[in-house]
Amino acid sequence: MIFHTSLLALGSLIATVHGALIESRATGGYVQNPGPGTASFTMYSGCSQPACGVAASGFTAAISQLAFGSSPGLGAGDACGRCFQLTGKSDPFSPSFTGPFKSVVVKVTDMCPVAGNQEWCGQTATTQANQHGMPVHFDICQDTGGAGVFFPGGHGALTGTFSEVSCSQWSGSDGSPLWLGACIDGENAPLWPSTGCGNQGSSPSTSGVSRITQSEIRSRTWSVGTAR
Repeated sequence: MIFHTSLLALGSLIATVHGALIESRATGGYVQNPGPGTASFTMYSGCSQPACGVAASGFTAAISQLAFGSSPGLGAGDACGRCFQLTGKSDPFSPSFTGPFKSVVVKVTDMCPVAGNQEWCGQTATTQANQHGMPVHFDICQDTGGAGVFFPGGHGALTGTFSEVSCSQWSGSDGSPLWLGACIDGENAPLWPSTGCGNQGSSPSTSGVSRITQSEIRSRTWSVGTAR
């Protein structure tokens, strides 16, 4: 199951210092590459209060914490608002499946934290690949239609490729900020290594990953497209 960080209340707590926390893209030990590169993909629902603080009507996704650029409760990371072209290539659970596979362009609005998601989003500063050997993971929002377009019927987890692209290639509209300090400045920034929202805190490590409380988990709805 994929757990997300839609932390409206905690986001508002750090809003007054958000501007002071924005540093250069590479701070905190995060790994943020524009690609092209390899990635894994799943789907989730309950995307209305994403960690970046701005929901959207177009195809959106959460990205693994090591690439997101923040920790649960610290607000937006530098991935917020950036757009990526995702292309499916294979199903790690059905290696004989040959497609058809599709490509979509998504905007990152949410984080997939390490805690609770080690299989897909467990990349850390010391182990920079998840359990499927992928350095980046995208959890595609079902609510805005992206997952339905991207995933073949009966297949809820894929591996493939990603590449950061200009958000002029993304179709959709942004919602209103959910709290003071929300940020999706990556949508107007040049591709990485440029800085958009900036990073917050430090990257997750195997010895000390950020945790989500059980009450936070119970207060939100999570899903993965196909049970395995």
